[in-house]
Amino acid sequence: MTASSSKTGPGFNKKSFLDITTLIRSIQRAEGNTDCFQKGIIDCDQVECKWRSLCLEAQPVLRKNEA
Repeated sequence: MTASSSKTGPGFNKKSFLDITTLIRSIQRAEGNTDCFQKGIIDCDQVECKWRSLCLEAQPVLRKNEA
């Protein structure tokens, strides 16, 4: 593997990878929901959201008044 083909080499292009967070937020908007995936809010009132469990376990979260 050359430096230009590695993930940290000079040829690395982050834009060539899928941004999962952006994709999920886009899906949330298309479904008519708030696009709040992984914004760090623990007081989530979107209990029917299909992404809720992944969102809340994926990163440390804050209460709305702490953000």
